[in-house]
Amino acid sequence: QTLSEVNQRLKPEVHLAQAGGWSHFADQSGLSRTLDALTLTNIEQLRRVETQIWRAHSQTLHHDWRGYLWLDFDLSGLPCGKRAEASQKGYFSGKKTAQVANYSVSAL
Repeated sequence: QTLSEVNQRLKPEVHLAQAGGWSHFADQSGLSRTLDALTLTNIEQLRRVETQIWRAHSQTLHHDWRGYLWLDFDLSGLPCGKRAEASQKGYFSGKKTAQVANYSVSAL
């Protein structure tokens, strides 16, 4: 993802901004200036906070790694909205994927 997507994806989300206590989100240029002004200390602080948030909400930390982690890839060609995150038009041959098409990934 790129910083230029802020204006189309985040800026219009007024209600989300208000839930965070702001009247609106910054535009691309404001965000860029803010990121440019970060010091190495600020970046390390952001990394620590992001790690704390990830650890508090990640389900992988509670996985029993003595067994397999089953990943279920949805290969169905269901439509998605134009604004779906990272969505892009794809090709589906029309063949159905078997229900048992689960792939195991073992922990190293």
